[in-house]
Amino acid sequence: MGARRLKRLFDLFRTGVFCASVVAFVACGDDSSSTDAPEAYDSSFNRTELSDSLSSQPVSSSSSWMSRFSSSSLLLRDSLVKVDSVRDTTTNSKTLYPISRLAIDARLSQMYGVSSNTRVKVEALDAENGYAVIQADSGEFVGYTSTSMESPYVKVSVSGVAMNFPKESAVPSVSLCAFGDLSSEDFVEVSFLSSAKLPRVSTLLAAGQSPAVAMEQAEMEILRAFHMDEFSDLPGEEEDARIVAIHLLASALVAKENGFSFDSIANDIADDGLWNDSAARAKIADWAVAEDAEDGFAGIRKALTPQRKTAVPEFEKFMRVFYQKELGLPECAVENVGTMLHVGNPASAYFVLDDNDYSEVKDRFACIEEGKIGFADDTMKDTYGFGVGQDGDVRVGLLSGNLYYTYDASRKAWRKATALEKDSYFIENSETDTFVDIQDVYENIKPNERVIFVLRHAERGDDTSKSGTLTSNGKSQSSDVGKRLTKFEEDFVLGASEFLRAHQTVEYIARGRGQQYEVRDTFPELNDDWYVKDKEESDKAKDECGGGWESTSKYAYTGAYTTGANPAFYKLDERSVELIEDVLLAKYSDPSQRFVLLSSHDKVMVPLVVYCTNFKANLRKYSGGKWLNYLAGIAIIVDELGNRRYIPVKSLDSAYM
Repeated sequence: MGARRLKRLFDLFRTGVFCASVVAFVACGDDSSSTDAPEAYDSSFNRTELSDSLSSQPVSSSSSWMSRFSSSSLLLRDSLVKVDSVRDTTTNSKTLYPISRLAIDARLSQMYGVSSNTRVKVEALDAENGYAVIQADSGEFVGYTSTSMESPYVKVSVSGVAMNFPKESAVPSVSLCAFGDLSSEDFVEVSFLSSAKLPRVSTLLAAGQSPAVAMEQAEMEILRAFHMDEFSDLPGEEEDARIVAIHLLASALVAKENGFSFDSIANDIADDGLWNDSAARAKIADWAVAEDAEDGFAGIRKALTPQRKTAVPEFEKFMRVFYQKELGLPECAVENVGTMLHVGNPASAYFVLDDNDYSEVKDRFACIEEGKIGFADDTMKDTYGFGVGQDGDVRVGLLSGNLYYTYDASRKAWRKATALEKDSYFIENSETDTFVDIQDVYENIKPNERVIFVLRHAERGDDTSKSGTLTSNGKSQSSDVGKRLTKFEEDFVLGASEFLRAHQTVEYIARGRGQQYEVRDTFPELNDDWYVKDKEESDKAKDECGGGWESTSKYAYTGAYTTGANPAFYKLDERSVELIEDVLLAKYSDPSQRFVLLSSHDKVMVPLVVYCTNFKANLRKYSGGKWLNYLAGIAIIVDELGNRRYIPVKSLDSAYM
């Protein structure tokens, strides 16, 4: 047949001129009892066979691509259809056809569900009459007939085919088609690949290309579009695997319901042999890589397995070839195990200019093990870009913003920081020797922050027992402080040690600001012996240093009296973090508790202030330095993520006495 004739025929195909009159073709093993119906018969046709019946139980899948196969998702199966005669309705006579056998290759038919409305049509290209169409319709045959079928080329179309996606995706029926040469083979493969080729074949034929060359070129261009053209002369199983992968990738476009049709890929390639829609390619690649990262390929394989008598081909590697090349992702190999992978395609939903920027795209991919990709966990994302640190370095997570990591030189890796290591980060970023007025700290608390003030009580009398009280000046000091803490409407949550003077301190501060004070929390942990591990040993240290102020300050700054068989004091950092995290922050974790005011004692506050200022505060009484004044202490400021900073505060003119 000449190129002009083929061009005219394909123009007819494209404009939908072919109509009415159907094909003698059996789908889903529908054996008609009519003597005029085409005969389905067994032969030496050596193709993968599918099960004649499907399981009545749906198959669950972990894949988001396919939640189940229902029993209504019938499949095309290998059928050889012998078209040896049709009835001419005008003359009621039969005309023999030279088309001896025709079959749909079922290697991939499990990709499609076939409903009762499925129709299969064959259009045979006839040099004399243009075309001859025969169609199966309840055993009655109408249409054109011809005895001069000189061309071996046919077009096979299957309409009413539904993709096997979950019902909720509402994927419409599609049509599959193929252009085949029955002079070289007695079957025509109908699949997405053949359907995608046909528009391009039509274009090439219209340009004067020969059918054989056009089919070969179109197939290579489709394979190139999916980055699979480098694989040639594949054995049968690998060829099956490649086409299964193309089916799955093309199907993903439909399932995502992103405005593209099943035919859009083929129509895009038809004009110039290139898949120019970069957005569609990226969306399909995004789907594929996410499926792989979530072990979705295993779910797809599980869903396909019950429908085949032979093993499902190894489609996974071809899927990976596509998304790796489309997204610019490297293959997971030994050398990049445990590392994050950068997506290089700007059209991808996973693309970021800066891998450390999680403001818009939080997902990252990582090489979990050789040959296996996965979503990077929060630890990997948090520490990405840290590089090699110094042993003991602590940094805040890049993604979380409130998880902390320390560098372990022995492991040459970052690990989650302990509570003590995490607090060292806060200390290093808070350290100062400047005591700030409590009013300034209070009035500058940010909307996303809350504060716990822990202060030494106000001026006391000579009675240092638990029942000892404030002096009248101490009560006045406290009230004056309260009068300055009134910028915000929220009441302070009040708390103190078990000592009366500590309770009086927060009571009079509350009176000064005009709030209720009857409800107060009591903390034995804020008693003056919090840092004391052994009282007898502590008394010995006091005698040695010449007083409790001296022994306490020497302990805080030098670590004295914390070693030996019976240490007098706890380790400063461990005991301070325990008080901050396990006592105070554990008690006041509600964001609505924005302002907390607690009162304690000098032998608690001096070590705590020394710790929170990283030894910058000058409270070295043991060596002639100063001592902490009344109503001075520390502000623990916490943001909405749980990060904190420490500010030494004073309520009187001076923080020292």
